[in-house]
This record gives sequence, C-alpha cells and structure tokens, in this order.
Amino acid sequence: MNIGMMSLWNAANGPSIHAELVGREWVKAGHKLTVFSTKRHPDARPTLQKDENFVIRHFSVDTIKPFTRATEFDPSPLIEGDYEVFVAQNFERLPAERLREIFPEIKEKAVTVCVVHEGKPPRDPLYYKFSWDAIVCFDNRYRSFLIKHFPENTVHIIPYPYYPFSPGDKLKARKKLSLPLKEKVVFSFGFRPADIIPVLPTLKRLFKKHKMRYIVVVNPESDLNALREIEDEYPFLDIQVRPLPFDELYAYLYASDAHLIHKESSKNYPAVLSSTVCQTLGSGCPILFHKSTYVEKMGKEIIKYKDFSELEEKLSLVFDKGFDTNKVEKFLEKNNATRIANRFIELFEKFFP
Repeated sequence: MNIGMMSLWNAANGPSIHAELVGREWVKAGHKLTVFSTKRHPDARPTLQKDENFVIRHFSVDTIKPFTRATEFDPSPLIEGDYEVFVAQNFERLPAERLREIFPEIKEKAVTVCVVHEGKPPRDPLYYKFSWDAIVCFDNRYRSFLIKHFPENTVHIIPYPYYPFSPGDKLKARKKLSLPLKEKVVFSFGFRPADIIPVLPTLKRLFKKHKMRYIVVVNPESDLNALREIEDEYPFLDIQVRPLPFDELYAYLYASDAHLIHKESSKNYPAVLSSTVCQTLGSGCPILFHKSTYVEKMGKEIIKYKDFSELEEKLSLVFDKGFDTNKVEKFLEKNNATRIANRFIELFEKFFP
C-alpha cells in the first residue's frame, strides 16, 4: 500500500511521536511511505534524528495563533506524490488554508484520513471544512466531541501506539553514559521548568537517604531561568540542555532507576494523554507519573502518585525493591506500535474493493 502522511516528523512532540511509531512500522511491513513535513514549525522542537529518505520537507509555519497558517508552502509534492491513502496528523497544526486549495486533487487519488490529537474542538473554522473519509481518535473522550462536528460513521477509535517492550542493560548503559554504577538515578526529559521545580523538595528529602542524582535533559528551546536560579539548592540536580535523539533517550532510560513525569491535569483540554509514556514505557524503566488526566486511562503498567508524600513513598519503594516489568510487557503485547499500525492498515483496506 502507498501511504502519504502529512505530519511533524523527528520532532519532540506528540503528533510526531505517533507518526514515527506507526509510520516506521508501515515501512517495516513493506508498505511505501512518503512523509510530507515542515521545514520550520513552532511545535517542531529538535531531536537531532536524521530524516529517512522518504521524508519531504516542503512547507513552513511561523504562527499557530490564532490559527495555523503557512508562511511557505510548496504544493507540488502533495499533487505529484504517489499515494493511495493520505493521512493528516494533528490537523489543527497543519496549514489548512493552503491544503484546502489542493484537497480536491488529494481526494481524487487517495483515501483521506485525519488523526485527531486535538483535545477539544479547534476554533479554526477551516478545521470543519474538510470532508475526511475517516477520522481516527484515541478513545471515547475524543470521540464524544468529534461526533458533534463530523458524521459519526467516519469516526474510529484506534489507541495511541506504544514503543514495543525493549528492556536494556543498566550497567552497560551507565558505562556508556559515564554514570556512577551505584548511585540511584532519576530521569526526566523535555519538560518545562515548571514541571520540574515542584518535585525538587521531595527529591531533596530522598537525597538525604539515598545516594542519588536527578538527571534532567531539557530541550534547548526551554526557558531555564527559573530553574537556574534555584539550582544551587539541589546538589543532586544534573541539568543537561540539548536535543535528545531516540537511541540516547533509551540509553538514559536503561541507566535510570525511575523515569519521573510530573504533569498536572490539563485545564484547557478534556481529552489528553501522555505521548511521553507511549514513547518510553517500552524501555522497562519504571515510570512515576503524577495522577492526572494525562494517565487516567492507564493502569498499573505505570506508578501513579497523588501528592508529593506519595511520590516520596513510591520512589523509595522502587529504589529498594525495583519494579515488576511483567505487567508492562503484557500491556505492550496488546498496545505496541506494530499492532496499532496494523489496525490502521485494516481501516485503510476497508476503502478498497
């Protein structure tokens, strides 16, 4: 099957992670994939991943407020491209105005599928001017608002994909990263400082009981001023500012005793999930996540804490007794990227005689 997908790619954001997880599985399965992506976009934080030869970068976006509009857009790759299915990821952040001009030509040759990452109905009126053959969302929270705006029979639920279970060797990873072999290591990455600062007093208490370091790899585009101002108060804090390619990310996860994600419930979006969990759960590193709407659909494959006291208690338990990855492995057997990518193919095939 020839698939064209318009999406962010090799970028540190949820739609890009989704596109990469399913897209690379399609390629592995023998399907032909062409990715139509952006040269420049406010959401496209760098990862230093090298583009595959099937990626075409042909448009740029400088503003997404109030609506996403292209500052540069070459329609020829979409018009001339060889594909029979066209997939758009996170359409609210794609240049709808320019796409609408050529959408009839896309529909003439391809089944059109929109993958919804938006956690509530977008405000852009152009969002509702497209007639998709199928709309894919991740669970009923998304479906509940989509069926108010699009034909119900076009809306399909396919869960967000997870990277397959791929545990690693902790000692080997620590040697590779030049980390001490006997320290406890807590790891976070890509966060805003506002998501890191609240957990530091709790980790400081744990630091008194355990030889520990907290490695935080922050994207270069983050504002670190608030974190730098208090850095000296927390001697265990190891801030590293740089993009994080996927193979290096997993090296840190293999080296760590815990992957900490402190994220409050979204105030603006009723439907949200954590693409970070989907990307990293397969490492086998235990994930501690603040109990919030981002993980309300998840079970015991991650460790949820309701407050900082419970974070201290559960992180201490992980330090002392480890974490049973059997529940993670069983969860990923059903939800890994291979299975999810196949569900997309099954959906696509329904449109062909």
